[in-house]
Amino acid sequence: MLATRGQARARNWCTAALLVVALASGARSNARADTAASIAQTRAAIAATQARLAAKRAQLEFERKRESDFTHQLAETNGSIAVVRGRLSDLGGRIAQDEAAEVAEQQALAAALVALDRQRAAFGRRVVEMYEAPQEGSLDVLFSATSFVDLTERWDDLRFVAAQDHRDVTARQATVARVAALREAIAETVASLQADRDAQTQVASQLDALAAQRSNLLAGATHDRVAVVADVSTLEEISAQEEAQLEALIKAQEEALERERQQGQAPALTQPQTGEMQWPLHGPITSPFGMRLNPFGGGNTEFHPGIDIGVDVGTTVAAAAAGRVIIAGWVSGYGEYIAIDHGGGISTGYGHLSQFYVTVGQDVQRGQAIGASGNTGRSTGPHLIFEVRRNGTPVDPNPYLQ
Repeated sequence: MLATRGQARARNWCTAALLVVALASGARSNARADTAASIAQTRAAIAATQARLAAKRAQLEFERKRESDFTHQLAETNGSIAVVRGRLSDLGGRIAQDEAAEVAEQQALAAALVALDRQRAAFGRRVVEMYEAPQEGSLDVLFSATSFVDLTERWDDLRFVAAQDHRDVTARQATVARVAALREAIAETVASLQADRDAQTQVASQLDALAAQRSNLLAGATHDRVAVVADVSTLEEISAQEEAQLEALIKAQEEALERERQQGQAPALTQPQTGEMQWPLHGPITSPFGMRLNPFGGGNTEFHPGIDIGVDVGTTVAAAAAGRVIIAGWVSGYGEYIAIDHGGGISTGYGHLSQFYVTVGQDVQRGQAIGASGNTGRSTGPHLIFEVRRNGTPVDPNPYLQ
């Protein structure tokens, strides 16, 4: 009877112990499930934010291009306006010179006409005097000669006076004709220059209107760009907060996994030391760890949490060290992303993948194929971003690689 009671108590103790273990195991499973669900929710939120951010960045690039185009067009229009205004200034100077010349020629023509009228009047008076007072005219001059030689000389003098009068009148008439022709030519030139000036003034008016229109377009494009920059900045802040939240969740999951290892409920791992990780794949390093210029433009610098290795899409990616997969899904700008916990607060990340060969919770060995490279997420081209994190914080991967 005592033996039977002892056996019953033993069975009760075993049942109770098994129940406690089961409850503890269930609690751990529930905790892991809750953590995984939180990570999945955070990843979904990050993916949505990243999609919005990508759309806003594309819109920002469009607005920058539009602003640049309007700036260039406005500069061209202002250049054309400067050329036209230069032509107008030149035409104004030439018109002023020709108008001054026209005034001078008009004055010269008026003076020549006055002189010609005076000469004609004087010639007419002499002719009239010759008929009205012949005794004092040319005949009297001839008949008063005292000798034949004197008569010849007087005749030559009279003929010279008549010839000189004729030459003077002819010269004056030629001067009048020349001045009149020059005045007419100057007037035609002035009229042509004024017509050209009117045409250039019309062009300048049209260019002014075009410049005003393009200035308004440029102002609108600048306003739109500033608004999109503000949107991008807000989304980047949200994305940074979400990434920080994800980093905290990953760290919590690593700590939970580390506690399981310490309690013997997960395989113990030797923390990788410097120079003990293998390269996840072979290829050139296209962007190192640390600060760099933003590859998407804008001239800003940003922190790069890993190293970029340039490879074609579909290249096999291997685990850098043994560990357990804690993430296999879409993460922020990384696109399709795998994170492996290696113990001791050390984890590795593999981003921009195109395929997964492992799942969350799976234990992997060093060199085991875990996925294929791709071009997902925020990427400028096919490559793999490889990260090493210590307690969730990115560190330089190079010292860890062989």
